Amino acid sequence: MYAHAESGGNVPKISFVITVFNKAPFLPSVIAGLKAQTGPFEREFIFIDDGSSDESVAVIRRETADLENVRIVAQENHGPAIATNNAISVASGDWIKLVDSDDVLAPFCSRLLLERALEHDLDFIFGSADYYDMKAGPVFDEPDLASLETIVFDDPLFAVLDRGFARVSHCLFKRELFDRVGGCDPRIFSQDHSLFVRLSAQGKLGQIRHVVCLGPEDEPGRIMNNQAQVIHDASIALALFDKDHPELSCDKRKLIAKKVLSRVRKWERKELGLGRFGPAGRQYLLSRFGISTSGANLVSLCAAFGLGQELRIPIKTTLPELKDITDDN
Repeated sequence: MYAHAESGGNVPKISFVITVFNKAPFLPSVIAGLKAQTGPFEREFIFIDDGSSDESVAVIRRETADLENVRIVAQENHGPAIATNNAISVASGDWIKLVDSDDVLAPFCSRLLLERALEHDLDFIFGSADYYDMKAGPVFDEPDLASLETIVFDDPLFAVLDRGFARVSHCLFKRELFDRVGGCDPRIFSQDHSLFVRLSAQGKLGQIRHVVCLGPEDEPGRIMNNQAQVIHDASIALALFDKDHPELSCDKRKLIAKKVLSRVRKWERKELGLGRFGPAGRQYLLSRFGISTSGANLVSLCAAFGLGQELRIPIKTTLPELKDITDDN
């Protein structure tokens, strides 16, 4: 089914990359979802342990004992962005399927995304993500997949900047594109916001509006539970991209400034008690009169999210030593 779309007539290969940090209770369901993936493609499974202190590695070994092409690697704790970059550095697939270590993929997830990516000559495609009740467990509805529309964006970067697409378990992208854009931004703790922006800046992007993965509703260790971290990472991903790309068109730079200034201004007002005229509030007013701000200034304004909050910001951006622990006892 896929052979015609790959160079040399080869069957495409997907590298499933699963970043893990203290997710032992969720890993059996995650791995069951990986085993249930349908489709005539080659596959490998790379689990990277990001310094877990629970039984995550033991659970991975136990649950993947009957699964072929599994590799387990480990690094000191650096966060999901750097862990993602490190794991993909040893991947051999021409397509990358990221999976958060508490998300469960629908059985048709990878097959659907790959089929549509090849059909529409896409570099990057994503579906929808939702949550499941932890008592009931993940349940997927499989519609007539052939009837699902594939949306192809005329201006992928503008769409991502405007609509704030994020998360990772619902997406599939080419390894070549990931390498070309420099991977996830290692200056940011979380991986998803910078990844979407970077990939959409250089790749052809598509979307399928159907749920292809589910995460647990009540998971105390989820990054999303730290609102300061989430808003900081989403905002500074845009600000750093603006700073790194002075060649961006005027409309995209204005959109980035609007998004970042709006978030920081709201945080200054509600969380810091600075009223409407904090640093971001003043810059926001100036922008209404056509006075623009730089990406570097937007980066500095994002520091507001860390005032009185616990933020994880990488100190080192180089990849840490990666240890293969697949066969360790």
